[in-house]
Amino acid sequence: MSRNTLARATMVIIAMNLISKVLGFVRETVIAGKYGATYSTDAYNAAYTIPYFLQMVLGMALVTSIVPVVTKYLMKGEKDEGWRIASITLNWTVLFMTGLAVIGMLGSGVIVNLITPGFSQTTADLTTYLTIIMFPSVIFMGAGMLITGILNARKYFAMAAFAPGLSNLIIIIFVIFLGQYGIQYLALGTLVGMVVALLIQLPALRQAGFIYSWSWNLKHPDVRGIFANLLPIFLGTAVNQIYLAINRYFASGLSEGSISALNYAGKLMNLPMGIFVLAVASAIFPTLSEHAVKGDKQALGVTLNRGLKMVLLITLPAAAGLMVLNTPIVKLLFERGAFDANATQMTASALFYFSLGMFAMSLNMVLTRAYYAVQDVRTPLYIGFSSIIVNILASRLLVGSMGHSGLALANSLAAIYSAVAMYLLLKRHLPQLNFVDLATSVTKAAVASVLTAVTALLGYNYMTRLFVGQDSKHLLIQVMVSIALAACVYAISILLLREKEVLLMLNRIKARLGF
Repeated sequence: MSRNTLARATMVIIAMNLISKVLGFVRETVIAGKYGATYSTDAYNAAYTIPYFLQMVLGMALVTSIVPVVTKYLMKGEKDEGWRIASITLNWTVLFMTGLAVIGMLGSGVIVNLITPGFSQTTADLTTYLTIIMFPSVIFMGAGMLITGILNARKYFAMAAFAPGLSNLIIIIFVIFLGQYGIQYLALGTLVGMVVALLIQLPALRQAGFIYSWSWNLKHPDVRGIFANLLPIFLGTAVNQIYLAINRYFASGLSEGSISALNYAGKLMNLPMGIFVLAVASAIFPTLSEHAVKGDKQALGVTLNRGLKMVLLITLPAAAGLMVLNTPIVKLLFERGAFDANATQMTASALFYFSLGMFAMSLNMVLTRAYYAVQDVRTPLYIGFSSIIVNILASRLLVGSMGHSGLALANSLAAIYSAVAMYLLLKRHLPQLNFVDLATSVTKAAVASVLTAVTALLGYNYMTRLFVGQDSKHLLIQVMVSIALAACVYAISILLLREKEVLLMLNRIKARLGF
């Protein structure tokens, strides 16, 4: 994939992710307005822990496992064999996830007691009920994510990226029209949304030329390879979700709303990551796999460095903005209905400390794909487990003095450790990685981000003095103007610092426009 093709693929995914994330925040706003940060939302978020964990981790593991294998057969011109392997994997995945759903529903009470030991009996009972409703969603999640991997291998990104957005829309509809009858309808909407996210990808799968076969041959070497790699990839990609589980474990003994505050803050932090970073990681992975198949480590290293720089140029200023505008952003998006000023302060505090590690979490999304492209599934696993230990130790150390905010800080510290370790150890596979080039971009982006943060803070404070009252309309103007000023300063700063990736992008735009 050329630089231009990579850029086009990334832009397509960004557009679809943007739609999905906007709908995701509408969903969170609707949920916050309807239910607030209360025991019922704590119950829903805890009940969704396992299905969401499997969606983000097992789903990503399935995508990561299938892409290199299908890519290999497509490059060899053996599509039929590639589709047969994909079909076998899909068949066994659906069967396994069906069994897992049955076990999860039957053992929901035990699961709830394990992940939220500090819940009261009332909250625990509600969590168990919601868990039973949502657990069947893992069947459709597993099949849907595997289809996403097949589409990505064929470089069909749009519909797979949009599927979560449609799922969010279904949830919004359920909350608006049925939410007043109880939070169980939010859980039911979550299940239906996952079903729709699977079905919406089927036309794209047909368009990609996929031919399904009723085959269950586990003896095929590539099928065995996919499932052999699945466990270490699953565990390696589980790190962020294990962080969340650790948060919920420690936060279940804190004040009411702590779990919900961490959840809302995490969703805010994940907005730029889900829109931009995931787009870069998804677009770059098939290309990394192609370079790995060819044995072209030089091209692999160049592509990876380009991806890492793109990620840093996005996440550093985004994190800076979220840190200085944490309270007004949370107030603007969530403070209405049952979501009061106390919930705003709790969420804003968690958001500040989550944002410290945003750049590292983003780097990890790209770095893990580089390891999987070169068929090293164990190093991310070892680093991931050691970062979990860092997270647990930091959580124990910080939760007493900082409460739920200490848990957010522990997540950030663990993510930073993981990113540094993964980059340093990746040099074993890719000695061609240009650290000086990456460090130069990091320095420029960091300097520009500091200027961005200062501009955002000064702009907001100035706008605050202009408006005596602070209703939602005034707050929207203050936040949007501050963000716009900060974005302009960042763009000017990064241009003045002559960042190579930005200059190349501008040159491509000029050439396309005929300048």
